[in-house]
Amino acid sequence: MRDKMLKKIALLIFISGCTIPSVGVGPTGVAVSRANSALAKEFLDLTYRTETGGTVQGLLKYNGVVRVFLSPALSEYRHDLESVVQNIRRGANIDIEIGNNSAQIHIQQIPAAVMDRTFPNAACVVASGVNSWAAFRRGESRSWASQNILQKAAIFIPDDAPPYIVRACLNEEVGQALGPVNDLYYVADSIFNDDNVHTRLTGFDLLMLRVLYDKRLKTGMSNAQAAPIVSAILNEINPTGNRSGPVLFANPQWKRQIETAITGGNPRGARVAAADQAVQIARGLGDHRLVHSLLVYGRLNLRGAPHLAAPAFQEAYTLSLAQLGPDNLRTALTAMHIAAVALATRRYADVIQLTTPALAVARDHQDAVLVAGIQGIRALAFAALGRDAESERARLDSLAQARYAFGNDAERIATAQAQIAGLVPAEQ
Repeated sequence: MRDKMLKKIALLIFISGCTIPSVGVGPTGVAVSRANSALAKEFLDLTYRTETGGTVQGLLKYNGVVRVFLSPALSEYRHDLESVVQNIRRGANIDIEIGNNSAQIHIQQIPAAVMDRTFPNAACVVASGVNSWAAFRRGESRSWASQNILQKAAIFIPDDAPPYIVRACLNEEVGQALGPVNDLYYVADSIFNDDNVHTRLTGFDLLMLRVLYDKRLKTGMSNAQAAPIVSAILNEINPTGNRSGPVLFANPQWKRQIETAITGGNPRGARVAAADQAVQIARGLGDHRLVHSLLVYGRLNLRGAPHLAAPAFQEAYTLSLAQLGPDNLRTALTAMHIAAVALATRRYADVIQLTTPALAVARDHQDAVLVAGIQGIRALAFAALGRDAESERARLDSLAQARYAFGNDAERIATAQAQIAGLVPAEQ
């Protein structure tokens, strides 16, 4: 499920999860960089474990065609859903289409107050075993771990969700409703990740769905039965992954610390301390979780201790650039953060240099929130350089992207623009 607390501060710590240098290609042509042995483990963790720590005894998937019904209240997002469905159909080889009320997967809007009471930390949620909110309220929903076959599921989205949240929910929850029931922090290049940095199904996600819906994997198979078949499928459809490579693991201690740090209701001192602990733990992990931790730590110190924030941002950028490359979404996010520091110290040319490639990456990922943030910073830098025409174009683009992300909600757009300004630390 989408974590509402993270999404409410999307421009503040909107960190992107990505991969180490690419050597493999997923079904959509998007890089999937890991060895098949690592991908196999990740597949089994996604499909046989749940977010709440439960264990799925038998493989869950739909048998036959899959249809998705969109509530009329969400009709303005039909085109977005069509794009999601087409992406899954092409990238994962699943017979999935938008259907009528008899569809297996129903997407429904519910009152925000009801959503807050029922799922206080979620921006949207998928419930299995039901196809309506009424059925869910009657207690007909079934836990993933209690099932041996998927028959129906419902996706609930609050009626006050801004457009970018709805689009992210359509991607993640439709994908999750198909069977990958877990979220994994340690998998960087996935929408099924509680750091909530990807808002569209990635090449990795589509590869996992393609494996899941391969005819050799049968509903109800145990983990032990599925494991060798998963490896065989990956070796066949992802031949560049037939090599040795590192296998990553979850780290519950790091997860506890980072979730304490990003939870706005926690005391600020506890959040900063938890972020510091997350950084220290992540140094021993050697992967993208350190970049994520450094940016969270930097954001929390930006106003109170900017002398700590700036080097954290710089280290995150250096690591991301070295490990992931200049065309990576996480690198673009870290570039935006150090560009904000450069803006505060009047290094306006550096701002433009840092954000030019970052802007291209953000556009490539169709990330309206990130584009709005980068263009907001660029507008300020261009203005300081006396390049007024370029400043105005960047400012208008920032507003247009914010409007696409937040809809015609003037208050939300104003808040987003204020958050852009909030990235800039006070001068010393």
